Amino acid sequence: MRVALTFLLALFYASPVLAFEGMLKASVSTDKGVSAQIRARYSKAGDVRMDIQATDANGRPVRATTIMPAKGESYYLISQDEKTIAEIPYSRLADASQQVTGSGESANLQIKKLGKETVSGVGTEHVRVIDKDNDAIIDLWLTQKYPADLWTRAFRGRHLGLEISDDERTKAMKKYGVKPGFSMKMRVEQAGGAPVLFVVEKIERMPIAPDTFALPEGYTRSQAPTFSQP
Repeated sequence: MRVALTFLLALFYASPVLAFEGMLKASVSTDKGVSAQIRARYSKAGDVRMDIQATDANGRPVRATTIMPAKGESYYLISQDEKTIAEIPYSRLADASQQVTGSGESANLQIKKLGKETVSGVGTEHVRVIDKDNDAIIDLWLTQKYPADLWTRAFRGRHLGLEISDDERTKAMKKYGVKPGFSMKMRVEQAGGAPVLFVVEKIERMPIAPDTFALPEGYTRSQAPTFSQP
């Protein structure tokens, strides 16, 4: 699923017209129910903090935080339960994302526009993407109300990649006639795996305190991940 989802996030990425400062809350679920709750916060300067609350294989709660400063060469994975901070160079993101490097024009996709729908009070355009290369079906509910890159910025530090270039994104969007937008809802179904649903429950422009993006004190620091990502 990761390759298909990564390419689609990259495909519908667009630089925001205005800097977004605010918060979004979302859930991730499968046919077994909600598997994770997500809260992402964005500073006007470009810093991002994403908090994930999930459960492990034994049903126990797991809390993790990613802090991605706008300036500097590293981002941070924080385990709230283990009280650890792993510092990771941004350069590692490129190393982990070579699998999605490619051409937007050559992507083997079929696009279906399925009409307008309201998601969490926001009007959206429902688009279905059939990814023949990855044997996947991705439904997106896109809005122009918020910057299209909020998802990619939040998940940037979770090793999703996004190596396709800006030029290739533009070519892909032109080829398939889809205007970039922020996904209020995403459903990803890939052969051999259970469908995964992302739903934005709330998104709001609001002031975010600078200390939201500060690293917690008293945690053990390391230079490489020492815990699994939920």
